[in-house]
This record gives sequence, C-alpha cells and structure tokens, in this order.
Amino acid sequence: MPDEKDIEPENINYTTKDYSSGGGDDEETSSEISEDIEDNNEPPIELKDEFVKPKKSILLKILFGIIGLLFLLLIIGAILYFTGFFKPKEIKQTEAPIEAQTAQKVEPAQDTYKFDIKDINSKKLNEQLANLTNANLNNDKIDELEKKANEEKLIAEQKQKEDELLKEKEDELLKQKTELEEKKQELEKQKAQLESMKQEALQLKEELSNINAQEPSVSTQDKVIQDASNKTTMNHDDKKVENLNNNSIKKENKNGFLMLINVAKIKGVLYKKYLDKLTKINPNIKLCRDDQNRIELYYGPFEDDTQRSELLNKLISNKFNEAYELEFTQEEYDKRCNY
Repeated sequence: MPDEKDIEPENINYTTKDYSSGGGDDEETSSEISEDIEDNNEPPIELKDEFVKPKKSILLKILFGIIGLLFLLLIIGAILYFTGFFKPKEIKQTEAPIEAQTAQKVEPAQDTYKFDIKDINSKKLNEQLANLTNANLNNDKIDELEKKANEEKLIAEQKQKEDELLKEKEDELLKQKTELEEKKQELEKQKAQLESMKQEALQLKEELSNINAQEPSVSTQDKVIQDASNKTTMNHDDKKVENLNNNSIKKENKNGFLMLINVAKIKGVLYKKYLDKLTKINPNIKLCRDDQNRIELYYGPFEDDTQRSELLNKLISNKFNEAYELEFTQEEYDKRCNY
C-alpha cells in the first residue's frame, strides 16, 4: 500500500477482550478502533498475525470438560467400589410368616381335692416297690451270669489251646522216638553184619593157619635157597656177602618200616575160592582190617625188597593187577592185622 508507515509496538492498542464472545463486544472494539483512526487522521493499519492474541478454541473447552467429567466419574466409581456398592446382594430367603397361633391359655381348674395319708394303699405301694427292687436284682443277676459265662468260655478256649499244644508236642516226641528206634535198628543190623564178618575173618584165619601148618611155606623155602646160595657165594667172596648183609641191616634200622604187599580190599564177602588162588601163589598171606572195617589181604612182612618185588611180579602175572607195595610201622601193622 502507498505511504505505509512503520508501526511501533508501543503505538498498538491491545485489547484483552475475548474475540469469541458476543457481537456487542466486537462492535465496541471496532468503533473504538475507527475512532482512533479518525483521530489520528491516518489510514487504517493492518495488524500482523504475530501481534494478535490467538482465539481459544471451543473444542478445547469441550475436551477439558469431558476429561473433568470422566475423572469425576472415575472417582465416584472408585468410592462406590470400595464401599461395596457393586457386590452382589445376598438373597434373603423370605420365610413365610408363621401364623401366630393365639392359643388361649387354659387355666387349669383348681382341684378342691385334699391329699390324705390315709387314702394311700400301702400294700399296693409295697408291691410296686418290691417289683422295682426285684427287677434291679434280676438285672444284676443277668449281668453276673453273662460275666460268668464269658469267663468260662475264655477258660475253655485257653484249655483247648493248651491241649492242642500238648498234642503237637506229643506227636513230635513220638516222631523223634520212631526215628531213634529206626536208627537203633540200623545200628543193630550193622553190628550184626560186623559180627558175622568178624566170624568169617576168624574162620578164614584159622583155615590159613591150618594150611600153613600142613604145607611148607614158599617163603621158608626161598629162605633156605637163599641161605644155600649165600653159603656158596661166601666161599667165593665173603667180603661181598658181609657188605650186603650190613647194608640191609642198616637200611632196616634206618627206616623202621615193615615191607608188605597189599593184594586187595574186600568190600563184601571174602570167598574161599579167591583165597585158595592166593595161597597157591604164596601161603604167607595175612587177613587185616582197615579203618572202615573192610577186609584187606596182605603178603609179608618181607626181610628183603627183592623178595617183595619178585612176589609182586608173580601176582601181576596171575592177573592180580590191584596189588601194590607199601610199608607199615609196627604199631600200624599190629592195629590192622594183629587184632
């Protein structure tokens, strides 16, 4: 616009009135502005937007109002919640009103009867008292009888248990007795068998002694032959024979054992035929017993080991393959063979 003047802020007249109010205020402000312009005789001045105070929006007021209302409702709701307003109400069972029965009080009629002791029937009263006492006595007797019956029952049960225990013990004793008798019979049988075996052994021993008395023993014959051979050899070499005899004597003294041959162990019965076969080979046979009382047949004792080995070879050649050499002490020999 032509001839514009710079307006200083001091010359601007600010108004504090709300432009959003009614139309009367707007007219007043406009008239004042026109008057000022006329007084100054100056053209109207255009105000810049940055110097004009902004208008308050209606929406902002409405928004603040709604927020305040909501806040108020929230406070009221919290108060009602804590006071228990929203809790479900307990349904009270409404009972039907009971009709009050207006019972008229009946006043008992006053008896005009007067009690007299003479009117009491003492006989009947005594009978009733006696019946009551008898009933009590009968109850006591019944209790005593039941108690006594229970005691007798317990005693009978205890006696029955004791009888059963005694019977079991008797049965066990009888069983043990029968077992002992059976063992006794077995021992008697074994004893009888041992006696019979002993008699057989004695009989065989007697027969062997008779055979040895009737026939010359092979061992004595061998001894005679050996003596003769020794005599012939002594004529040729006396020193050699003496050395051999000395060595044999030293050997016997050193060992102290008797040289024997075990032919067989007889577990059952010793037959005469078997014994005759052995006596034909060499009659110098001994009947002995081992620790289990079994019969054993031995040859010996021998004075020389050569004689024993020769006889052993002879037995094996005659099919007595179980024969073997062994040595006994004198004590063991007496225990087994000289019983």
